[in-house]
Amino acid sequence: ASRSVEGTVTRNRPVASLYVFDAASRLDQPVPLSAIPTLQRNFGLHLPSNLNPRTRELARQWRQALGDDPLALAQQAMTHIRNERFSYSLTPPPLVGAHRMDEFLFETREGYCEHYASAFVVLMRSAGIPARVVTGYMGGDYNQVGDYWVVRNSDAHAWAEILVNGNGWVRIDPTSAISPDRINRSGSGSIAEALGN
Repeated sequence: ASRSVEGTVTRNRPVASLYVFDAASRLDQPVPLSAIPTLQRNFGLHLPSNLNPRTRELARQWRQALGDDPLALAQQAMTHIRNERFSYSLTPPPLVGAHRMDEFLFETREGYCEHYASAFVVLMRSAGIPARVVTGYMGGDYNQVGDYWVVRNSDAHAWAEILVNGNGWVRIDPTSAISPDRINRSGSGSIAEALGN
């Protein structure tokens, strides 16, 4: 396995069967902005210039009102999602137009975690805040007899991260603004429950 400057661990070979590993994290050790490569910061701002004009305009208005504070802009996006009648669905209407984020944010307003994470990232990047979509797994089922976790495809999830000066990449989960029960669900047993927290 290899580890990036941000602490991301990547296995060097594909996982083809059950794989046992131990891991620990230290949330009290953020990555300073100077440790994030310039190329990565710039990539976190990249957007096609001719797409999603309504989304870009909304983000521009927020930036004008709130300045360049990434946490204030992220909070504004979360408030927007929470207050504008969005809904969570695993079978949303398809996004078929050229401006799919505009279509999602201003028309259909229905989707699952990937929709919310993507829309959030486009809003943040449009406001000048480096942002990225992150995918992984949330939760799982703890087997007390065997003392292991079973993580299934149904535990897959997408969220976002924004780059905050002095803190590095900060996790924001836009799905929590519309579907907190989806975020709180983590299989039939949660990691916190199994650890007695």
